[in-house]
Amino acid sequence: MKRQNRTGRTRMTREALRRKRLPFYKKKTFIIPIILVVIIIIGLLVFWKVNSTDNTHSTQPSRKIEKVSKKPTKKKPTKKNKAQKVTKENPAQKVEKQPEQKQDTTPKITNPGTYDNLTYDTDWYTFKISNEVKLIKDTNGDAALLVKYNYTNKTQKNAVPQQVQNTAIMLKQDGQQLSATTATGDNEALVSASNTGQVLPGKSFDGALLVKVNSTTSEVTMYFKNIQTNDWLDSTQPLKLD
Repeated sequence: MKRQNRTGRTRMTREALRRKRLPFYKKKTFIIPIILVVIIIIGLLVFWKVNSTDNTHSTQPSRKIEKVSKKPTKKKPTKKNKAQKVTKENPAQKVEKQPEQKQDTTPKITNPGTYDNLTYDTDWYTFKISNEVKLIKDTNGDAALLVKYNYTNKTQKNAVPQQVQNTAIMLKQDGQQLSATTATGDNEALVSASNTGQVLPGKSFDGALLVKVNSTTSEVTMYFKNIQTNDWLDSTQPLKLD
């Protein structure tokens, strides 16, 4: 019995010595407090984190999403073509006048100019050439061609035959345009009346034109104009002098 006690004590003593010789960080007296400290620190961190998140939520104001109601856009009033009547129920409404459409007062041209069988005709006048075409002397004694005609005014205003002679009739000889001249004797009054006299609307007038010629034998050609296009017609009237 004594040997067993001695042996057990010896073992306990050796175990105690072995434990005493262990490094401090391997001893239970060190490890257990360290574990407790770590657990406490982790618990404190968790507690601090929870409190901090609660504080942030409580300090920040809650943002509520509000529905933005759109204001109804006012529609622009549309213009109406028809005039509106002002009634007692709507005294503020004004009557809108329709824009007056301007009527085209320009007369439509049906005949801007035609020539056939000694007759030059347009919507404004009729110019009939007489068969009486002859050579005479002008006021300077030079040779001149006298062409008699009958003029009818088809407009609603007074008209001068000489204006037609200047603008719508041309006489050429040997490729050169002939110029008007003045007459003497019995033909003076007739040519002068044609140049200055006015013909009433719907009335006719017997007149004559006089042009100076460069030759008493070469043929003279009369040209007539298209009043609308301002071009000369293809139809011409030759006048033989011999």
